[in-house]
Amino acid sequence: MLKSISFITAMAVALPASAETLRLATSADYPPWESVNSAGAMAGFDIDVGNAICQKIEADCQWTNQAYDGLIPALEAGQYDIVISAVSITEERRQRIAFSAPYAQAPASFGTVGEKYASISDRAGLTTTLSGKVVGVQGSSIFEGLVANNFPDTEIKTYERADQIIADLGIGRLDAAVLETTSWASMAEANPSANLKTFGPKLAFSDYPELGDGIGLGFQKGSGDLKARVDAAIAELLADGTISTLSETWFGFDATP
Repeated sequence: MLKSISFITAMAVALPASAETLRLATSADYPPWESVNSAGAMAGFDIDVGNAICQKIEADCQWTNQAYDGLIPALEAGQYDIVISAVSITEERRQRIAFSAPYAQAPASFGTVGEKYASISDRAGLTTTLSGKVVGVQGSSIFEGLVANNFPDTEIKTYERADQIIADLGIGRLDAAVLETTSWASMAEANPSANLKTFGPKLAFSDYPELGDGIGLGFQKGSGDLKARVDAAIAELLADGTISTLSETWFGFDATP
């Protein structure tokens, strides 16, 4: 079961009065990675990981909620110091920003409403079934390139937020969509009447290079010192089991790389 209690934010940790202030941005519309809870606060795996890193490097981290497709442009423009929002590490993105070491890795899945594609079990079946179909993806996500490169006979429709994808699936504007598998589970739990079902094989990094080299924090180019400190914090949090515990809490499995 996905948890609603934040592991890290529940911990009272005093930071030095002179703590460095860092500006973190996320797109809090992608549970269980990040979302806005019933109290109006951002919560999720990435929020807890980000706060754990802040504690390790003794920084006062200020969070901003921003649309996903604007995260990297805003980072490049200097509006933020770090973005953490289930951002996959890809060569295309490396041309624009720097990445931390990966802290997580998770498969993706196609999904739809109901059982109409339940019999699909392999990649060939996906290709045949999705031919001519309308598939929803989050704009500027790795899934846009994945669908375009591997399922060229589909029509791709992009969205700013994941909940918009779910809404259009429900009213028939989309035949299918791609999200991380963990997010399908969370969306199905939050919208039981939507009858959301994943189908076909999971989309793994080993089969689809568009999915990148894991999930990392993004920095502006030239953020060498900050990146080095964050990388050291990630290494410690992986070694001591903190990130593993957080992923088990939010996802129900160990998503560490």
